[in-house]
Amino acid sequence: SSVMPTDTPSTSTSTFTNNQTTTLVARVDTEASFADALRRARSKLLVVNYGAEWCKHCAKLTPTFERLASEYGGSSSSKEVDFVNADVDGLPFTARGVRWTPTVAFYRKGRLVDECARAKPTQVRDRVWLHCTEDPDAGFGGSS
Repeated sequence: SSVMPTDTPSTSTSTFTNNQTTTLVARVDTEASFADALRRARSKLLVVNYGAEWCKHCAKLTPTFERLASEYGGSSSSKEVDFVNADVDGLPFTARGVRWTPTVAFYRKGRLVDECARAKPTQVRDRVWLHCTEDPDAGFGGSS
């Protein structure tokens, strides 16, 4: 399932094809569509790529973000991850804490759990892997 259906008026989606695998990375550009993405993600991990069309570094991160969406997102994946591109210029309230672009933020159960400012492809790939392999509800350490 995708984060946002294509019939949502304030959301556009782009299709990425890699090795014959197609996945959707939703684009949110209004506060309402961002709130909808958070609601739809529910208990899944929501990975948000905060960027802007004028940002050259954001453009460099796009292929990595799309590959990660292809690997970790979508209905064919056993992982519970949704990926969203968010336009900081259209989200003044949501993106108020974003000081650098690109910033990749990780949300679980509607709450921000991690973020990577001035995100580089290897950092984003490592953090997605980390958030997909750890059980956030298991706590730290073992019980004796």
